[in-house]
Amino acid sequence: MNHEEEPRSRPSPYGAPGEPPLPVPWRPPPGGRGDLREKGWVPFPRLAFWWLLLFLSVVVFYVLLTPIWLGLRAAAWAAELRSRARR
Repeated sequence: MNHEEEPRSRPSPYGAPGEPPLPVPWRPPPGGRGDLREKGWVPFPRLAFWWLLLFLSVVVFYVLLTPIWLGLRAAAWAAELRSRARR
């Protein structure tokens, strides 16, 4: 019979539950492989795309959606005041 080994779960860089966090979180935990700093820099096109998405999302939220929401709240407030005045 061929028994396959179960893959070992990698320890969390923040420590196991009930244990204190590792003193240097960017280094691999004991028994871990590699160094997180080996990943290197983010490629410029991906970074530029991230900033573009962030800029567009800020514009959509603050320039488009916030005034619409405030307008709807003002209309609801005015309607409530009118209904109270009729009573």
